[in-house]
Amino acid sequence: MSKSYGDTKALDNVSFKLSEGLSFILGPNGSGKTTFIKILSGITYPDAGEIKVLGKDYGDLTKGEISFSFEKTNLSPSIKVGEYLSAIGEWRGEDNSREVMEMFELRNVESKRFSELSQGYKRRFLVASAFVGSPKVVFLDEPFSNVDIVAKKRMMEVFMELKRERNIVIVSHVFTNIEEIDSLVVLYNGKVLRNLHGKELQDIGGFKAVFSDGSVVVNDLDELVERIRNGQRPVSIKPVTLEDWLMDFF
Repeated sequence: MSKSYGDTKALDNVSFKLSEGLSFILGPNGSGKTTFIKILSGITYPDAGEIKVLGKDYGDLTKGEISFSFEKTNLSPSIKVGEYLSAIGEWRGEDNSREVMEMFELRNVESKRFSELSQGYKRRFLVASAFVGSPKVVFLDEPFSNVDIVAKKRMMEVFMELKRERNIVIVSHVFTNIEEIDSLVVLYNGKVLRNLHGKELQDIGGFKAVFSDGSVVVNDLDELVERIRNGQRPVSIKPVTLEDWLMDFF
């Protein structure tokens, strides 16, 4: 799929596949994430290519099959949390708003208006709204924006629980280290750098040894042993995390 704005290629012949469960689409600002979400939600259209979700063309999905939570959402300051979520549930064909409010710990602000919420609660409210009606696929655009570390941890626990019942795609420039994600896409300058699934993600790991001269040995035990035998001593030896692996691309 491709999309350009004038001479700028926001998405340059992008192709990737997501697994069922929990997925991340990661990339820095300007990588094409926002353009992808806008196309998928029908705000804009691609110049070429297609998107299939649940085996269907994305334009054929019903309101009960796919939902979105956008980073920048303009809502009336007078709407009330509980009433708004309930209305969404009725519109999508299933009002499970009370269950969703429990999951995202919104019951204590159920009667508050949007303007009365803190930035953190506004984000949790917007994210929660995407799960009302039990859609089969949920896309979350920067769900951790303005959320403190405690609320972020709780949100991730909820996502891990909900991924058993539906597919969740987190589109973000921030990665939360989760061992149980099912697929990952790394976007940069409108191109796909990597698209990993299942065991490919689990295989990311090992060790990284840093020596005093600045040289680094990654996942090569023979070289590490040989250097130590020759009198070199590593300054540090640390496990390679998914975040370390991602930083090698930027």
